[in-house]
Amino acid sequence: MPPKVKISKESIMEAAFQLLKEEGISKLNARDLAKSLKCSVQPIFRTFHQMDNLKKELYNYVERLFDEFMESGMQKHQIPFLGIGLAYIEFAKTEKNLFKFLFMSDEFKGRNLLQMIKDESSQEIISIISAMSGLNFDQSQELFLSVWLITHGIASLMATNDCDLEESQIEVILMNAFTGMKVQLKTKGEN
Repeated sequence: MPPKVKISKESIMEAAFQLLKEEGISKLNARDLAKSLKCSVQPIFRTFHQMDNLKKELYNYVERLFDEFMESGMQKHQIPFLGIGLAYIEFAKTEKNLFKFLFMSDEFKGRNLLQMIKDESSQEIISIISAMSGLNFDQSQELFLSVWLITHGIASLMATNDCDLEESQIEVILMNAFTGMKVQLKTKGEN
């Protein structure tokens, strides 16, 4: 009978998540993970065979948490698109290492911006923007892209501690960007 497994896959994943969250991707290696589990590296490699497999699974887990965070942000705000932007920035501010892992790491390439725009959820948001702004779908997609680039810029600055704007200031910036782009696109469409 083989020996009983003392370190479960779930405990390895939880320890990896905590290590990533507290220390960042640079500390997510077999030696540091084993140290946090108070074991040798053997249970980690028995379960995942290589660190890349663990990191891929961890990436998917963090991405699901991020998606839940974004959904919650959209539900909280009376303007769903603004709620998503504010949630994205809040995630970067409060979960710096997780944000960097998902969006600022060469370790894994997640969805790029153009793929994100083509996602079903983004297409729904673009349709909502079109309905509420009077812009056609292509103009709404351009507005979405422009505001999202600004949002990602602010979030990246938050994640790297290069920005300390208050949420009310961020909301004004995003609303001004949205409104300004909407006016510009309407004017351009009329010419």
